[in-house]
Amino acid sequence: MIEKNISNSHLKKKAQSKLALSISFFGLILTSTGYLYHSKGVIFLFYIFNFVFFYNLIIYFFLKKLYLKTNSYK
Repeated sequence: MIEKNISNSHLKKKAQSKLALSISFFGLILTSTGYLYHSKGVIFLFYIFNFVFFYNLIIYFFLKKLYLKTNSYK
């Protein structure tokens, strides 16, 4: 029972991480046009979305690695 709750919780976190990763990637693509139009505000948002994207990417890979480790013991 407890293992099932832990597994479900981990899968929820992994799904939330994947959603955050896709949203930040979409924002990164939208703001990358700031370099074409030379808009300082959009370029600033590009750097923020770039940081958020890589932060979410690292979290996603850590969750994926942890999930593979926990499933290998079963």
